Amino acid sequence: MRVEEIMCTHLEICRPEDSLQAAAQSMWDHDIGILPVVAADGRLTSVITDRDIAMAAYTRGKPLGDIKVSEAMSKRLVTVLPSDDVHLAEERMRAEQVHRIPVVDLGGSVKGIITINDLAHHLRSRKMANGVTPEEVAGTVAAISAPRAAASGAQARA
Repeated sequence: MRVEEIMCTHLEICRPEDSLQAAAQSMWDHDIGILPVVAADGRLTSVITDRDIAMAAYTRGKPLGDIKVSEAMSKRLVTVLPSDDVHLAEERMRAEQVHRIPVVDLGGSVKGIITINDLAHHLRSRKMANGVTPEEVAGTVAAISAPRAAASGAQARA
């Protein structure tokens, strides 16, 4: 099964120069937790999550309207292609401990998002006969949810 068969193609985006206020408002309005960050040329440059916004607000102590998306967006970008097998997306989610991965074309333009929820929701469909197994999804959820090394070290000091 290919990523394009289950990815979400209805996307909201933001720009690096947008404020976190605008990004948060878009997330709220569309009941989503991630926005692809797209440059003026249409290429995906990063993503920003609701957690990125919350942590930026906490660490900077400034109103969201005073913080740009570029200041809080993710520093690492994990992507897959629409033609990639869903196993590759699942493996990248597990390895990078992310719940969602942008789907881009060969030119770097965002075409969709695939999420752990997409994998879970499609487990019951006949299409998933060639997709990931329930055990693989459960393993990915466990890997995503595991404390990261830096986070667990901080918890140990607390």
